[in-house]
Amino acid sequence: MSTLTPFTDMAPVPRVLVDVPVVEFPAGAVTVSLVRECEGRTIAVRGGKRLPATSPIILTDHEPGFGVESAYTVLGHDAAGNITGSLPVGSTVVDFDGVVVQQPLDPRLSVQVKRLVSTAAEISRETPGELVYPQGHGLPGLIGLGPRRGVEGVHLDLFVSNYADADALQDTLGTYEKRQLPVWLVRTPPGQRLPRVFFCHVPRLTEVNINGHIGMEYVQFSAVVTETRPPAANISAAVLTHSDMKVFFATHTQVKARYATHSDIKRDTSLIGAADT
Repeated sequence: MSTLTPFTDMAPVPRVLVDVPVVEFPAGAVTVSLVRECEGRTIAVRGGKRLPATSPIILTDHEPGFGVESAYTVLGHDAAGNITGSLPVGSTVVDFDGVVVQQPLDPRLSVQVKRLVSTAAEISRETPGELVYPQGHGLPGLIGLGPRRGVEGVHLDLFVSNYADADALQDTLGTYEKRQLPVWLVRTPPGQRLPRVFFCHVPRLTEVNINGHIGMEYVQFSAVVTETRPPAANISAAVLTHSDMKVFFATHTQVKARYATHSDIKRDTSLIGAADT
């Protein structure tokens, strides 16, 4: 039976462990993919695209919305990649009352922040189209009507209470030595007029050390961002590696003594990232 297990700690971010046995895959599937629906939007779960249908889906979704229902569905594909069927897995809620900013490709680069009241106080969405006045008509016609776009020019005003978190927030966008995509995933609880799962381009991040002159470490950040599609949906650095395993186990015999199957190893999320700590 499928299980969805939410976690609300920052290890590295609030998340859901998804576990779907092979018997619940669509009939005839050669590969399977996992998607999540949240607030009417269906998004591919990172790392869950075109997986072999011979093994269960066991992965951690580091991107579910906070305080709202996330519903998961397995899609079956044939050898050519065409969808052959779908089966709902179930739904769950990550009950987290906070704001988390993370680098989508590596959720280990993340930090919990506070938002100021000016954050997303004004939201703009554009529907493309051009007004044309035909000769002899007093009213224009509309041509080139496109789909309504995501939010644009959103002001994010955030702050943290110590320099360690300020450095962590800067690291989400990379450094001179370690480049990252200039994209954030910002997740807020209900009440903020933004999508619960909000990917955005961050062209510039401005930092103000508010009380540094009196020895306090409050730092305010501001950025004007535009909503984007999730980048590289099948890439995530927060996965179990051989180096992680070596932190806990010296031999393969020790691994076999603790875990009956490879799937049991994948279910133990406490192993992920051990080599980085």
